[in-house]
Amino acid sequence: MTVRFLEAETRSVAPSSYNDFIAASRRFVEYKGLQWDIPVTEDGTPLPGRDWDLRVLTDSHARNASRTNGFAVDVEIRKACLAAGWSEARLPDGAALDERVQSFIKAVIAFRCKEAQNPRVTRHLALILRKFFSSTNKAPWEISAEDLNRFLQLGHKQDKIWDALLWLAKLMNAHLLSVACPVEPDTDNSRGLKKLGKRLTERKEGQKLPEIEAFYELARIVFQETPRTHPDLIRFGVVRLLILTGLRLNEVLMLPADCLRWEDHVDVVTGRTASEVGGLSRTLSLRYFGEKREEGAPDILVEDHQQVPERFQAAVTEAVEMVLAATTELRRVLKLQRHSPAPNPASDLRTFKTTAGTTLEAADLLFLVLYGHRQLLPNVIELGAAIAPVSHLTIYAGLGISVSAGSSSLFGRYGSSKVDPNFKLRPHSLRHLMNTELFRLNVADTVITNHFGRQSVAQSYEYDHRTLSERLAFVRLPDAASATVVPGGPADLVARMVVSGQAGDSNIARTFRKIQEEHDDEVAFAYLAANSDGFHVTPYGYCVNSFSLNPCARHLKCFDECRHFVPSGRAEHRVSLSALKTKLQQMRDVAMQKPAKTVGRANQVAHAQRLLAGVDAALLAQPGEALFPDGIDHSALPKDIFQ
Repeated sequence: MTVRFLEAETRSVAPSSYNDFIAASRRFVEYKGLQWDIPVTEDGTPLPGRDWDLRVLTDSHARNASRTNGFAVDVEIRKACLAAGWSEARLPDGAALDERVQSFIKAVIAFRCKEAQNPRVTRHLALILRKFFSSTNKAPWEISAEDLNRFLQLGHKQDKIWDALLWLAKLMNAHLLSVACPVEPDTDNSRGLKKLGKRLTERKEGQKLPEIEAFYELARIVFQETPRTHPDLIRFGVVRLLILTGLRLNEVLMLPADCLRWEDHVDVVTGRTASEVGGLSRTLSLRYFGEKREEGAPDILVEDHQQVPERFQAAVTEAVEMVLAATTELRRVLKLQRHSPAPNPASDLRTFKTTAGTTLEAADLLFLVLYGHRQLLPNVIELGAAIAPVSHLTIYAGLGISVSAGSSSLFGRYGSSKVDPNFKLRPHSLRHLMNTELFRLNVADTVITNHFGRQSVAQSYEYDHRTLSERLAFVRLPDAASATVVPGGPADLVARMVVSGQAGDSNIARTFRKIQEEHDDEVAFAYLAANSDGFHVTPYGYCVNSFSLNPCARHLKCFDECRHFVPSGRAEHRVSLSALKTKLQQMRDVAMQKPAKTVGRANQVAHAQRLLAGVDAALLAQPGEALFPDGIDHSALPKDIFQ
C-alpha cells in the first residue's frame, strides 16, 4: 500500500483571507491535540488510526465517532459529469482530491466543529463537499457561482445538497475565501425561491418544527400503545422524554439511571410545607449531561439539571421508571462484566468523569439494550451477553429517518391504519417545538434560556418559531387606546406591533412616540387608528406605514433607503434579497461593460450600486430594527421644483 501526501500544483495565488482561514482552522485543530495532516493512500483513504475523531474537536459525548471519511474522488459524480458532456480536462485527475481541496475541506470541518456543530451533520457536509470538488479541478479559492450552478444542474434529488452548497456560498462570502466573491448559486437551478409568507399565521422557519400529523401520531403511539419488543420499549421511553423535556437526542440517550431528583420545600419562617403557604411542597428536576459546553470533553460530562414542570412530573417519572425496570438486569450484568476476566468485546465498559467530580460507567446510564436482540428480554441475562447504551441510529430508525433493510419505523409497526406508515420526524424538531411552545405561553426568555442550559438569550430566539400573531397575543394596549382602536381590527394589530417594538424604528413608530411625548397616549393612539389601516409582509421584510397608499408607492423597493422598511430576519426574505442581489449585480455589470461615453451609463451604474448597497445592508441588518430610520419617506408627495 502506497501512502502519500498529495502535493499541490500552483495555478493561481490564494487571497490572504483564504490563507488566514486555513491557518486559523489549523491552529484550532492542533490546539485540540490532533495532527493537521491526515496521511492518505492513493485513493484518498486515511491510514488506520490517522483520521480525525470529530468528538475531540466538538467536545461531544456521542458514543460513535464521526470522521472526515477521507478525500476520495466520488466515482458516481465523475460519471455523471462525463455523461452530461463535461470535458474530462475540467475534472480532478486521479483517485484522490487535490491536496489544496483536502486542506479546504479540513478547514471547513474545523470551522464547524469550533462552532460546536453536530459532528454527524458536519461529516455529511464533508461528504457533499467531496462530491462537489469531484466535479471540478479548480482550487477552492477559484470557485465561482458558475461552478456551483453546473454542479446543481447534474440533477441531484437531495435537498441537503442544495442546503450544503448554499451554506458553502455564505461561508465563502463571509470570509472572502474566493477571488470570485460574491459566490451565490442560482436558485432557479434547484428548488426555486421558497414560498413567501404573506399571512400573519405563517410560522418563522416553520420547517424546523415537526410535521403536525406525524407528531400527533408519534405522541399517540409512545403514550398509548404497548411496546412489543425491548428495543421498542427503549424507543418509547426516549421519545417520551424528547417530547416532554426538549433535550437534545444525545442528552436523553446519556441520561443516568438516577436522573430523577425530588426536592422538598419548607417555609423557613413558619416551618410549614411550602404548599401550606401558597407554594409547591415538592419539585422534580432531571439530572442530565449537557452538550455544547465549554467545560466538556469526550471523557468529561457536564452535569446539569432541568426543572420538570408540575404538569409533566407524572409523565416523566412514569417514562423513567418504565425504562429503569426494563433495564435493571442489563445494568447488573454489565457491572459484573467490568470485573470479568473475559467480557464480551461488544459490551460498553467505558467510564466518564463528570464536572460534579463523580465517575460514571456505561452501566450507570438509563437506556441500555441487548445487542442484536429484537424481542422481549429473557428473565436471566447471561454474563457474556453484549450490552451497550442505545445508539442514536436505533432512534433514527424508529422515527423513520434511516430505516435499514428488514426493519420498519414505529409508524409502520404501531401506526393507525388512517395514517401514513412512512412518516418521518427529526428528534431535534421536538426541541424546536418545546422552545416555541414556551415562547407561545409567554414564558420569560431568561427562563427558557436557563431551562435548556444555554449561555445566551439570543440562542433561545433561534428556536422561536411563533407566528407574528402569536408573538403579539400577549401584548396589551393601555386603556387610553380603547377609545379609538377597535380590538381585532387592523389598527389594533399595528398598535400592538408599535407598543411591543415589532415595528422597530419605523416612521409610524417614531411619529407615535413623538406624539406621546408632546401630547398624551389618547392622541397618539388616535393617530395610529387613523394611519394604521393594515399591515404588509413584503418579499424583503415588514412595512409599517399609512396603508392608504396601497399598493406601495415605490413598488416594493424597500431597500431603496425607505424609512418604513423593517427587516424580519426570516429565511425566505433573505433568499429573496440574495436573488435580488444577483440580478442587480448582473444589471450593474452589463451597464459597466458599455462604452464610457454611452448616454446614461454613469446613472445606470450609480443606480445599481445604490440599490446593491441597500440590499447588502438588509442582509446584514438586525431583525426588528428599522434599516433606514433617517431614510426617505417614499409615501410623501414629491416636492414641486417650481415652488
